[in-house]
Amino acid sequence: MSFALRVTRVIDEISRRVGLVAVWLVLLSALVSAFNAIFRYSISAMISLERSMGGGVFGGMVWIYTNYSNVLSESVWYMFGGMVMLGGAWTLKMNEHVRVDLLYGAVSERTRTWIDLLGGLFFLMPLCILLIYFTWPWFMQAWVQNITSNAAGGLPRWPVRLMLPVGFAVLMLQGIAEIIKCILALTTNYVREFAYEKPVQ
Repeated sequence: MSFALRVTRVIDEISRRVGLVAVWLVLLSALVSAFNAIFRYSISAMISLERSMGGGVFGGMVWIYTNYSNVLSESVWYMFGGMVMLGGAWTLKMNEHVRVDLLYGAVSERTRTWIDLLGGLFFLMPLCILLIYFTWPWFMQAWVQNITSNAAGGLPRWPVRLMLPVGFAVLMLQGIAEIIKCILALTTNYVREFAYEKPVQ
């Protein structure tokens, strides 16, 4: 039991660290979005300042923004993809994922553990394996062919495509940890740390 718990703690820590990346991406994407919006709506003021003051500073800023605004826009949705794919494992670990709560809230904790165990074994694991299998070649194609966005000055596509197999791999690892916890809860006196909370109706 102690070895199995050590394995789950290592996986939990990996999920926590990957989840922290997702959390920081939320902040970064909000800052980039705000900067993009502020800059977009202040371009006419900068052009006026450049005309009246000269010096090239405001004109240079406008030139940089007009040439790289697509990079800012695309980077936001890249970060959004990172948030979703990298945050999934930590969400599973914290038992905060969305459920269709038809029976789950009405049954005993032991039955919930069985549902989680069977769901992990027969749904989560095969789905993660299948999606890693299909998304890895998609990432490799973008990497080898250096596929980039069609937008002017757009970003390469491989980083956002890499989020898919990496996200599903970390989710699969966390799924293994949750399966181990379910088995321990059913066969020993181990109590899972994050119990299900019935949604407020």
